[in-house]
Amino acid sequence: MNEALITFIYVDDAEASDAFYRGVLGLPLVTVQPTCRIYQVSAAGFLGVCSSNDRPTTPAGVVITLVRPDVDVFCDRITTAGLELEKAPAHNERFSIYNAFVRDPDGYLVEIQRFDDPDWANPI
Repeated sequence: MNEALITFIYVDDAEASDAFYRGVLGLPLVTVQPTCRIYQVSAAGFLGVCSSNDRPTTPAGVVITLVRPDVDVFCDRITTAGLELEKAPAHNERFSIYNAFVRDPDGYLVEIQRFDDPDWANPI
């Protein structure tokens, strides 16, 4: 079994990304490397935000999902910071979730989601 998961994304402005992920979303910064900052998302889940002129991927098709029990409270935090939600919190019956979306400074789609399915083993 794996001990942790780190998802890496590549950004144009590391400071703007830090203001978003640490400042607005409140993710703890756990380490700073020469070109990456790694934020903790859950007990064993991390997001690596790296600066690179040679970006191996683009934001298209990438969704960063933060699973949280307090979607509305979290979305209030986002709008209080002056950001617009891409999609306001709503129930999605098809997937049995309650979710909302916002874009980070580089255009990555960030989903804030709560599972409504009682069979979901929510690790938080």
